[in-house]
Amino acid sequence: MFRSFEWMLAFRYLRLKGHEGFISVIAIFSLLGIILGVMALIATMSVMGGFREELLGKVIGFKGHLLYQPVGGKISDYERSVELLSSVQNVVHVDPIIEGQVMASFGDYATGAIVRGMRPEDLKERPLVADHIVAGSLDDFGTGDHDLAVGVRLAENYNLHVGSLVTLITPKGRVTPFGTVPRLSSYEIKAIFEVGEYNYDSGYFFMPLDQAQKYFKYGDTVQYLEITLTHPDLITETYPYIDQRLKATGHLGRLVDWRILNKSFFNALQIERNVMFIILTLIILVAVFNVISTMIMLVRSKNKDIAILRTMGASRASILRVFFITGSTIGVLGTFLGVWAGVSLAKNLQNISDLIEKLTGAKVWDAEIRFISEIPAIIDPGEVIAVTVVSLTLTFLATLYPAWRAAKTDPVEALRYE
Repeated sequence: MFRSFEWMLAFRYLRLKGHEGFISVIAIFSLLGIILGVMALIATMSVMGGFREELLGKVIGFKGHLLYQPVGGKISDYERSVELLSSVQNVVHVDPIIEGQVMASFGDYATGAIVRGMRPEDLKERPLVADHIVAGSLDDFGTGDHDLAVGVRLAENYNLHVGSLVTLITPKGRVTPFGTVPRLSSYEIKAIFEVGEYNYDSGYFFMPLDQAQKYFKYGDTVQYLEITLTHPDLITETYPYIDQRLKATGHLGRLVDWRILNKSFFNALQIERNVMFIILTLIILVAVFNVISTMIMLVRSKNKDIAILRTMGASRASILRVFFITGSTIGVLGTFLGVWAGVSLAKNLQNISDLIEKLTGAKVWDAEIRFISEIPAIIDPGEVIAVTVVSLTLTFLATLYPAWRAAKTDPVEALRYE
């Protein structure tokens, strides 16, 4: 389709010198613009995709895929319910849970927190917590009468360590003639965990289920059941079987999956991701306009050359292909260099962030604000291909008009006064 002399002319026009060298300078800036636009788009989308996956993994790994909440707020025969639901296909774990808000006091300091009562054996089967114990051990969790596992951020903020005592205060206390007296009880820290999500690491405590039943006055009941599946995407497939099993045995309540519990949060992330894709694509579009300007200037400067080529027998289609190759070369080269730079940047973002923090002393990634302790980046091949296609498409379209103008050049008019 493209002839050898067309390629030769196109590459010669990219290496203009002398008084026409200014066009080459503009072409270089157009190339840099495309590189930066593609790089920024890939790196940003990788971070936002990684951010979503990390948060999704933390939320699901910490709280399970499905919640069964009974009518009345208490399940008395929870052991039977656990056994019943564990036999459903795709169900990995069913954990009885008690959860309540408390005021945690340590010395002169106090903060609000959420206590999650779980059986020690169930907690050990939660990889997100069990595999991220930074101090102490879950082997000791539940061996005493007053045990706690706390997050690393809370431990750092209040200088807590394994063996420290924490006083928990709940407003659901003992009723007296003078009103309700808040219930106080001291617990010993047996383990410190770090799951990598700031809210969990700073505001959640784990307590053995039997101790939580005593502290929150649940007796032999639990608050709800957390159901974990082999994969979160199996919710739609498994939900009807779990619901049917519960109704068949007379359990009244409702099932809530992770998509409903975190719907607004993850929808907001997806909308933000889509908006960022559109905004950063505009950077590529600006660079593409520079390509158009470069090509129009090139066509005007080579007006006489085009006329001579036409008189020598070159067709309009041949002239169009010459300038199409010239403009497309800038776009193709800029796109693939941008893809390489974007992927390299996404793979090394954390190292770059650490280097900037070391050199400047400023905090680039604050876990307290962004919830996750490290910069997440997941390179999605599909997104990389989409960015590449968008960039190449815009560049090819931008090249068509100047190339068409060049092909429409009338050799008689161009050489009339020569």
